[in-house]
Amino acid sequence: MDLDLLLALLSGSLVGLLLGATGGGGSLVAIPLLVYVVGIPVQKASAMSLIVVGYSALFGAWQESRQKRVHIPTALVFSLTGVFGAWIGAHGHQLVSENVVLFLFGNLLLFTSLWTFWQPHNNQGSDAATGCAKHFSWPCAFKASAIGWGVGLLTGFFGIGGGFLIVPALMLLLGFPIRLAIGTSFLIIALISIGGVVGHLNLASLDIFLTGLVLLGSVLGLVFGSRVTRSISSHHLRRCVAILIGAIGLGLILDNGRHLIF
Repeated sequence: MDLDLLLALLSGSLVGLLLGATGGGGSLVAIPLLVYVVGIPVQKASAMSLIVVGYSALFGAWQESRQKRVHIPTALVFSLTGVFGAWIGAHGHQLVSENVVLFLFGNLLLFTSLWTFWQPHNNQGSDAATGCAKHFSWPCAFKASAIGWGVGLLTGFFGIGGGFLIVPALMLLLGFPIRLAIGTSFLIIALISIGGVVGHLNLASLDIFLTGLVLLGSVLGLVFGSRVTRSISSHHLRRCVAILIGAIGLGLILDNGRHLIF
């Protein structure tokens, strides 16, 4: 197999592995892997990332729905505003240079890493539904739509799935247990990605075969990643992912900050 194709398959596998294990970590590493490992320009990598993460998340949502771990009303309301936010974010991506996008993305990764790593180890392993997970009222719908708008903007601008924001938001603001939050985030990611893909594809042509190869690796990694969560505590898994995300973010800041300064 050609080296570029092998790298694409392996990169997709890592994206799917983290996506399946955490419900969002894979979307954070997709852009750096596609740009620096596979060698795809940022614009095309953003569109490809949304396609890969979106379809992989849809597969994950189907898997989780069989275990009744997807809250469909929340996912639909959350995604309704998220799709439009992603479409706007994708067009905003065209207004800045690639180095600026990657530098900002690195800062986002580093912030997310620190926030995730130092999050207190509380009842994240509990399966008890509280708040909006138990009773989805009109105030819950309003909160879900507001959060969805903000997540959608980031999704479209950076070409990410947004699960690293969706899962904590569902848990902390809407009262979802960790497993239900991850399952619901899969469906939200898949739906929100549609807006970003449409926005990016207006200005970016894709290598369909290469995209398919990354997607194949992502689906295989997602299946394995979903099984990992059964044998590793969510607390330790979260910290391992936080360290990986932080290292990637720091690398992006240093590399692209150098280009911006000099």
